[in-house]
Amino acid sequence: MKNNSKVMNNHFSLGDTFYDIAKPALFPNHILRFRNNRAAKPIGFDDLSDDEWIEYFGKFSKYPGVNHDPLALKYHGHQFGHYNSELGDGRGFLLAQFLDKNNNLWDLGTKGSGQTKYSRGGDGRLTLKGAIRELLATEFLSALGVATSQTLSIIETEEKLQRNDEPSPTRSAVLVRRSNGHIRIGTFQRLAYLNQQDNLETLIDYLGDNYFTHINNSSTRDYFIESIFLECVKKIATSMGKIIISGFVHGVLNTDNFNVTGEVFDFGPWRFVQYANQNFTAAYFDYNGRYSFGRQPEAALWALTQLGKSLNKLINEKRIIEILNEFSTTFHLSLKRHFCWRIGIKDIDSKSLNEIMNILLNESEKYEIDYASFFYDFFGGREAIIDCLKTNYGNKYKVEGFLKITDILKEGQSSKGASEKRKLIDNNRENMLIDEVEQIWEEINKNNNWKLLEKKISKVRKLGNLLESQKLVNF
Repeated sequence: MKNNSKVMNNHFSLGDTFYDIAKPALFPNHILRFRNNRAAKPIGFDDLSDDEWIEYFGKFSKYPGVNHDPLALKYHGHQFGHYNSELGDGRGFLLAQFLDKNNNLWDLGTKGSGQTKYSRGGDGRLTLKGAIRELLATEFLSALGVATSQTLSIIETEEKLQRNDEPSPTRSAVLVRRSNGHIRIGTFQRLAYLNQQDNLETLIDYLGDNYFTHINNSSTRDYFIESIFLECVKKIATSMGKIIISGFVHGVLNTDNFNVTGEVFDFGPWRFVQYANQNFTAAYFDYNGRYSFGRQPEAALWALTQLGKSLNKLINEKRIIEILNEFSTTFHLSLKRHFCWRIGIKDIDSKSLNEIMNILLNESEKYEIDYASFFYDFFGGREAIIDCLKTNYGNKYKVEGFLKITDILKEGQSSKGASEKRKLIDNNRENMLIDEVEQIWEEINKNNNWKLLEKKISKVRKLGNLLESQKLVNF
């Protein structure tokens, strides 16, 4: 087997302050249900046979050049605002790292691969439904131009799992994700909690050497550390702008669920909104709406503030506040750019976008304006709006609350190629609402019918190709 990527052992070289050695579970069976050749290609795994795939991603045989057993990563974090010092990889581990031909470092991490010392009484397993849900989330986010972990592999393991939040016993699986790092805000929090200042600096150097390589570490030490923190703030703020435009609700934005490289990952009770209701929550246990759709930027800034507190012995307080103040500017710039990208126009001024988003967030549910359909209906700007408003279907936009939106967008110029793609986009509308997700799962669970899932992924990828999301997301 030829592999043009390079095996790296960078996280392992940090030392066991950052991880514990994990022992993979022994599963009764391995049935390959999904292999993501698109995500596998940059790291040279797309030509594996199915048997080889299972060997590496189901049985966890050590890939040649990997110098370590699986690593259960150590971290702490705030969960719904409460600090928890007993976290860590409880049902996953870092399997390997690969450097692709473009010098991107990719982590292969697992989910559902067995118990570790951080399992806290859990069985260390993942339900097949949970794996399917994560796959659907990552595929649709990718199509919508949002940086996310890529679901590389799903292997059904044929164990019967007991869960409180779905009918049990339920089917089991092990998932492997390809991520641009697994360094969480909670990774920094743990080191600060333990007062390990040297290791905090080691972790900062690790980010600079592997993920933020454009930052010059030959400048002063203070400037380098501040620049790494600023990069984390900007990366996460950029992702927040994109997920709002995408209508995504992560569900559990605890500080241990933030990857400092900005990738959206660690999916649980996620949802895509039907209406842009800023109070909509994805997690049934989010009683106070802490992580509701509209409060996600606030949650991200709060989490980054905790990162700043973890660095308060390395960066002075005034500079931390100045860097955190960059979040708002970056978020709104990302929101503006991604809005224009998704709706197919060249630009929009910030005041107009604020008016549009305010109307969408406060009025769309009242008038039953489907959030995803809004972007499809008006893709390309003026022409699309005029055509839509001529139809009976478009009458819903003629209500007083939405006339302001159409007036603003009529002034928008179509982005390059949008006019030509308008009809194709219209014929390839996709969303990922919970009813469809449940239908896909029911077909798998009751009839072992995987065709709905395969068809959905194919359609979502086709939409992504039309939107040219590969220019925004590294598949």
